[in-house]
Amino acid sequence: MNTDVASRILDIVARQSGKDRAVVTTGMTLKELEIDSLEAIETVFEIEEAFGIQLADDQNRTGTDTLQDLIAAVEAALAHRDGPANSAHAA
Repeated sequence: MNTDVASRILDIVARQSGKDRAVVTTGMTLKELEIDSLEAIETVFEIEEAFGIQLADDQNRTGTDTLQDLIAAVEAALAHRDGPANSAHAA
């Protein structure tokens, strides 16, 4: 897990939930943080914008997965986004 990515995501989630950042952990779900479905969508949009990615619909869940799952989805999207560019430089 990229700690910078995780930290940025946890910061965004804490801000959206109104919770103190210190209580927001990777094992929590959006539902546990009392983020409703509209706020969850807004949170995902903010994360997508912050990282310049777009999460697949199956990764755009509204609170049933842990924040660690969300972090993994963002890292996968970043790898997919950056993958072709890195391959082009290696060739």
